[in-house]
Amino acid sequence: MRDTTGCGPVFAEILASVGELTDVTVRKIAADESCYTDSPLPPALLRDLVHANIEALLRKETGGRDVCEETARRAGRIKAEHGVPLPALLHAFRLGGMEIWEWAIARATTGEQADALLRRSTHFWAVLDRCSTAATEAYREVADDRERQEQVARRVTLLRVFDGSDDVRFGSAAGVQRALGLPERASFHVVAGELGRNGEDPLPGVAARLAGADVASVWTTELGERLGLVAPAGEAGTAVVLRAVQQAATGRVGVSRPFGTLAAAPEAVRQARIALECVAPAEAGVHRYGSAPIDALVAAHAESAAELGANVLGPLLSGEGGDGALLDTLDAWFAADGSTAGAARRLHCHRNTVLYRIARITELTGRAPTRPVDAAELYVALRAHRLSGEAR
Repeated sequence: MRDTTGCGPVFAEILASVGELTDVTVRKIAADESCYTDSPLPPALLRDLVHANIEALLRKETGGRDVCEETARRAGRIKAEHGVPLPALLHAFRLGGMEIWEWAIARATTGEQADALLRRSTHFWAVLDRCSTAATEAYREVADDRERQEQVARRVTLLRVFDGSDDVRFGSAAGVQRALGLPERASFHVVAGELGRNGEDPLPGVAARLAGADVASVWTTELGERLGLVAPAGEAGTAVVLRAVQQAATGRVGVSRPFGTLAAAPEAVRQARIALECVAPAEAGVHRYGSAPIDALVAAHAESAAELGANVLGPLLSGEGGDGALLDTLDAWFAADGSTAGAARRLHCHRNTVLYRIARITELTGRAPTRPVDAAELYVALRAHRLSGEAR
C-alpha cells in the first residue's frame, strides 16, 4: 500500500535502523521494569519480541502489510507464559511507541514532514492502542488457561487429601499445602455444605470472607456438596472460621473439629458431614462437630435413630398426640432442664397445661420424662425425629 501521508520517508529511515532502535528500547524497558531481569524470559527473546513489534509498526507506517496485531498477540502470549506482569507488558508497548515517535520527530527535517507527522499522530497512537489491546487479550487467554489448569490441579490434590491417598499421607505435607495455597504452619478444619435443590451454593462468598480475615481456604464441589479445607492460624482462627461460615451460610453446613496434619483430613470430612446432618433438613444453619454429641450420634446412625424415634414416639405422632403439641412440650421440657414453669414460659401457656401434657406423654409412650432412663430414650428419640425433617 502506497504511503500518502508524507511520513513514509521518515519511517523508512527509522526502519533501516530498526536494530539500533530495538536495542535502545530494550535498555529502557529493562531499566524501567525490574521484572524483566527477574523473570525467566531470556534477554534474547525479549529483544526478539521488541524488534518484531517495532518492525511491524514501522512497516505498516511505510505502507507494508499490517501484521501489528499478530506480533502483539505473540508478545502477549510469550510474556504471560514467562510470568511477566500485564502492566509491564503494556508499559513496554508504550515505551516502544514513544521511542518510535521520538525518532520520527528527530528525523522530520522539513516543515512538510513535521506537519505530516502531526496529522499522523492520532492514527499512530490508535494503532499502538490496538496492538496493546491484542497483546492484552492474548495475555489473558494464557493466564486464564493457566488458572484453569491450576484449579484442576488443586481440585485433584484436594480430593486426594480428602480421600487420604497414600502419596498425601506419606509424602511431603508442606509440598501439598503449597500446592493448595495453604500456609505450612496452620491448623485445619473441613467444612461441608449441602447444595440447594437446583445446585445453589450453600456458602456463597465464603472464600472471600475467609480471605478478608486472613484465613486461607481451598474448595471443591462434588456430588451435591461443597467441601472446603480451611487453614486458620492459631486458636483464635477457629472462631474466625465459624463466624465467616455462619455469615455466609444459606443452607445446611457442618464444620469438623480442628486437626493438625493433612493425614487427618478423611476423618475430618466424616465429622463435617455428620455435623451437617445435625442441622434439620430444609433449614439453614451451621453445626460444629462435637458441640452436640447426641445429635452427632443420631446423625451418624440415622437408620437406627429413625427406628428408635418411631418406636418411642410413635403414639405421639398419630392419634391424640398427632397435632405436635405434645412433642413441642417435650422439647420445651428438656430445654428448660425439666422445669415445669420454664417450659410453660417457653410455650406461652399455664404450667398446669405442661403438667397435663407431660402426664399424657407418659401415658401414651409408657415413659416418664422425670425418670432418667426414660428421659434418655425420649430425648434421643425426639432429637432423631427433629433431625429427620419430619417434624412440623
